[in-house]
Amino acid sequence: MIRPVLFLALLMPLAAAEGGWDETLARKLSGRLRQIEREIRETTRPLDGLPVIPIADQGGTGGWAGVHSSATPAANARHAVELRWPQPAAPDWLALVPARRYDARGLNAQYGLPDAFTVELIDANGVAVKTIARETGTHWHPVRSGHPFVYRIAEPMEAAGLRIVADRLLPDSEDADSFVHAWAEVFVFAGDCDLARGAETKGSGGGQPPAPWHWAPAFLADMQTPLGLPEIPAAEHRNVGWLSEGRPSADQAASVTIDLTEIRAVDAVRLLPARRPTPDLPSGFGFPRELRVSISDTGAAGSWRVVFEGEFRNPGHNPVRVALEPAQGRYLKIEATRLWKEFNAYPAFFALSEVEVLAGNDNLALGKVARSSDGMQNLIAPGGRFWTTTALIDGFGPDGKLVSTRDWLDLLDKRLQLETRAHALRVEADDIIASWRRMVLTLAIALAAAGAIALVGLPVRYRIHATRELHRVRERIAGDLHDEVGSNLGSIQMLADLAEGRAGPSQELKRIQRIAAETVSAVRDIVWLLRSKGDHRIATVEHMRETSSIMLESLQWKFTANEAGWGTQLPEESNRDLFLFFREALHNILRHSQAAAVVTAVCKQYANFAQQFLHSGGVLSVVRLTFGQLDLNGERERID
Repeated sequence: MIRPVLFLALLMPLAAAEGGWDETLARKLSGRLRQIEREIRETTRPLDGLPVIPIADQGGTGGWAGVHSSATPAANARHAVELRWPQPAAPDWLALVPARRYDARGLNAQYGLPDAFTVELIDANGVAVKTIARETGTHWHPVRSGHPFVYRIAEPMEAAGLRIVADRLLPDSEDADSFVHAWAEVFVFAGDCDLARGAETKGSGGGQPPAPWHWAPAFLADMQTPLGLPEIPAAEHRNVGWLSEGRPSADQAASVTIDLTEIRAVDAVRLLPARRPTPDLPSGFGFPRELRVSISDTGAAGSWRVVFEGEFRNPGHNPVRVALEPAQGRYLKIEATRLWKEFNAYPAFFALSEVEVLAGNDNLALGKVARSSDGMQNLIAPGGRFWTTTALIDGFGPDGKLVSTRDWLDLLDKRLQLETRAHALRVEADDIIASWRRMVLTLAIALAAAGAIALVGLPVRYRIHATRELHRVRERIAGDLHDEVGSNLGSIQMLADLAEGRAGPSQELKRIQRIAAETVSAVRDIVWLLRSKGDHRIATVEHMRETSSIMLESLQWKFTANEAGWGTQLPEESNRDLFLFFREALHNILRHSQAAAVVTAVCKQYANFAQQFLHSGGVLSVVRLTFGQLDLNGERERID
């Protein structure tokens, strides 16, 4: 048996190991744990190349939100929001981006996300034609935390719109009596075309949430999300975007010109905001308040044709797609006619991280030449990187390689799947480690209990063994006394009787007979006391009666006891004391009382017998025994 101290000594090297003794022990003894760790490494290895969900505020619009008075809709009512696109189409892919809110407790990455909801395609009359998904327990997902819900439609079906029905809402964290249904953005793709862009949006039921400038039905389809730019991690890239020179007034225009190298038809431009250079600046730093887009075949003065002119609200860190009037040309000028100027004491700037000139879904500006109205200056950005016009047409945002919105959301969904798998593996690993920990602690407790039992039980066991051995020795001694000494004394008494029969009575022979009889009785008492247990051992009072019959053989004697007395059993030590007193009393009667009769009574049962001797004129000796409290008296009484 391993003692607890030795067992703990064996665990000391494991306790010193990195990760804790329980984890080290499980890793050494559990093949499944080692397999899980390999699977976790394989699962998490691709994560470095996937986009992440940002924590910092990306600015832009919040999305759509409706406030309800109950978690579930009343009869014949719905907590829902619908999107309708201009022409029926057959979508094959869609994504729902949860809304987020920042409050005193920090980021709520799933603000207003229903705990259960249904997504369905609808026709022009609002009738559901296909159920895309039914989600439940969304807030119990271990790693979602703002990840979009992405659905791939295996069998596309023509529809006129999309409906999201909230089957169960959760209470608002700041108002327990309000239940919020909110989404930041909805993407619905048919091939490369986003059907949801600019779609008509309408909520069913519910009231207006706080901060209405942040929440509106149109914001659900304005291409702005809290997820930032559609970038994926790439090799180190030192160009973060382009930044104009600072201007004291927002009315001092700044522009960039893209040379497409040939005349091309252009549908739209896509402007990607710059990353704010310092944390104290808001998202959307440097994005123009008013913008003009012009196109030219030659780039010469007077050849520019305006194809867009309009105002913008701050998009935060979100791309802005600007649809152009049908036109073609070689040069495209993007001019901020009113610059970003957030603070009176801060200069006005025009800044972008990338410019895409689109013909359909093709970026005509990628790898072409960009020029600034401020010249070809390069400015140092934080982290040893640069603001330069080259960054506007290199296909990179400030933090990574730019990809299409659909691919970017697919990659975010892949990250979610990998992180979910890794989380499940870590939970399984923790369970294995916990099971080994419980097993070891249980074993340690069992060993400690065994040690405690051994400390207490071994002495007890030794005493029991010693007591048994003592009983065996006493039995052997008792047997030897009974067989040898008792037999020899019996022979002496018999020889004395034979001698008396041949030579006649004599004092010497009488004395020998008496001493032999008393010794036989004493040996019997010793044997009886030594044999404290066993079926062959007679009761205490019965043995006293036998002793009386032997020692008082020459006298008239009587031994009586009540029913309780006959069944009495005294402890071993009390038996010894009792018989010493009892035998001494009988010896005193024989040697000194000159009695003619002896009454031995247990519990004072001798009165009737003693009455017979009242008229004899002899001597009556009385032995009175009371069990419980030992009362043993040898009395000598003269009867007149």
